[in-house]
Amino acid sequence: MAVSPQSLKDLAKTIRNVGSALAPRKTGNLRNALRSYNTPDRMVKYDKKGNAKVIFFVAPPAAKYGKYWNDPDVADNVRNQTTGNKSSINYGKKAYKSSEVKAAEKKYAKETGKQIVKELRQTIKKELGAI
Repeated sequence: MAVSPQSLKDLAKTIRNVGSALAPRKTGNLRNALRSYNTPDRMVKYDKKGNAKVIFFVAPPAAKYGKYWNDPDVADNVRNQTTGNKSSINYGKKAYKSSEVKAAEKKYAKETGKQIVKELRQTIKKELGAI
């Protein structure tokens, strides 16, 4: 089955955009580092069987301190801070649970289903034509 890599990349872009928007403000270059490091090509990974997963890197090389905003590494000074960024704790997990990402996942699943049906129909037609 040939699932469109473009739709997976669209899903990755949505996760990147939501995740970087949920990241804390006033923390140096974290938001910019998240947007520039989390490219769709870097986020979409395939295993040897061809299964795909989309990874959002919360601590890119240019802003490794991003890990201290996400479990299990949330630092005490992050939990106890007073900069108004408490809602940004676990921004990576919140991105995956957001309504925007859920909608993108649903769209991806729908497109994948359509592609499977199309390929099945083509295979059946081909097999019936050979009889």
